[in-house]
Amino acid sequence: MKLIQLAVFLSLLCSALQAQNALYPTPRNEPKSPETVEETQPDNTAASPKVTEADNIAPIVETELSEAEVIVGQPIRLQIKVLVPTFMPQPPIYPTIELPDLMVRLPDRATTPTSERRDGASLSGTIRTYRLYPLAAGTFEIPEQTLNVTYADPDTNAPITTEIAMPAQSFTATVPAAAQDLDPPVIAAGFTLEQDIQGETDLGVGDAITRVVTARIDGTTPVLIPPLVAAIETPALRAYPKEPRVTSTEERGVLSGSRSETVTYLVQSDGTAELPEIRIEWYDTETQTVQTASVDGVSLTLAPAPPPPPDYGKIALRSGFVLIALGLIGLLLRRMAPKLAAARSHVRARLQATETATARTVRHAIANQDLNATYAALETWSTYAAVLDTSDWIDMKNALVSVGSDTYSDSPTRTNSSWRILAQNFDELRKINRNKYLALKNRQNLPKLNSNLNIPIYLNTPTAEPVER
Repeated sequence: MKLIQLAVFLSLLCSALQAQNALYPTPRNEPKSPETVEETQPDNTAASPKVTEADNIAPIVETELSEAEVIVGQPIRLQIKVLVPTFMPQPPIYPTIELPDLMVRLPDRATTPTSERRDGASLSGTIRTYRLYPLAAGTFEIPEQTLNVTYADPDTNAPITTEIAMPAQSFTATVPAAAQDLDPPVIAAGFTLEQDIQGETDLGVGDAITRVVTARIDGTTPVLIPPLVAAIETPALRAYPKEPRVTSTEERGVLSGSRSETVTYLVQSDGTAELPEIRIEWYDTETQTVQTASVDGVSLTLAPAPPPPPDYGKIALRSGFVLIALGLIGLLLRRMAPKLAAARSHVRARLQATETATARTVRHAIANQDLNATYAALETWSTYAAVLDTSDWIDMKNALVSVGSDTYSDSPTRTNSSWRILAQNFDELRKINRNKYLALKNRQNLPKLNSNLNIPIYLNTPTAEPVER
């Protein structure tokens, strides 16, 4: 039994050694074991040309595109294969691939090891796979570029660095006929829209509402998602948009992602407003038809802002200022009272020292049937009657004489009649005085009001009869 187990163990050990020699061949510069020399000695002459040919193989760089034509937004694979006759102590330095309207991505495990036999020689190396996403229709030319490769010298294992030309490649991106009218062309395996309204739709001035719209795309890059929320130009709302948020994910080599836009609207005035519906047409690569994704519009009712609550602190402060101002005004008036009284008296005197004021005093004395007051008022009024001559005063003089006679008589009826005639004569005298004054003024020959002509006629006329006062 033990012999059988020992035989099985030796058989497994020999198989493991053979597999190791196949995977990791003996380096060319290491001496072979005597057993190997003895086994290969009969064929030494035939093998020498092959070893020499393998030693002269230079590093190889090859490029390959998965297809020559692709739909806009869909990926195409570019593989860059690097082979060397020995091994690479450090990875190759790949050139940068940059073209307008072309997005270049490296998927997970983009670089993998590889080995091949060419011309009887074993070559090892790496394969790097790029995913290219054309963002617009057209022809894309990937120019020839140089690639830095470091590999071990076949004889000494010393590192050798060289530059190798990477062959050029080209492909064409097209838009399907059914998607020719889409602007922009959204071409994907899946596309959805959703929105989130944060806040009430019944708003007052100063309130805010936030709209979040998110688009999700499958099978291509989210860079192809167009802007979602259009600007609103209305005096009732003011928009405050945030920067769009674009995220992408990749699962098993399939790219997808989303674009999210957030806009906050602040109410400026009352009325109504509408957040419009959003509709985006896109081309479905699986059904090869044009689909439509949409979210509903939102109607807003905008009410005037409620009156703010009273600020009792400000009210108290303003009341205090008013009381202080009133106190200062009262103190000022108290100090200025004598000057104000004098000014008031002066103004009143100025107002009373007019023909109209003195005439009103005469009429008042006549109405009260006060003869003494009538004489005094007539004397004052006569200062404004300098244009009158003796003949103008005759009727007034006779009326005064009649009033004087009736005042001291026993007939009250005649007294009332004489006072009425006196009033009429005074009104007539005022008209004469006014007409003469205007006539003289027009001729610019108006005498001074305070000249000697203002002596009452009934006092300086020789025919005047004394009147008892």
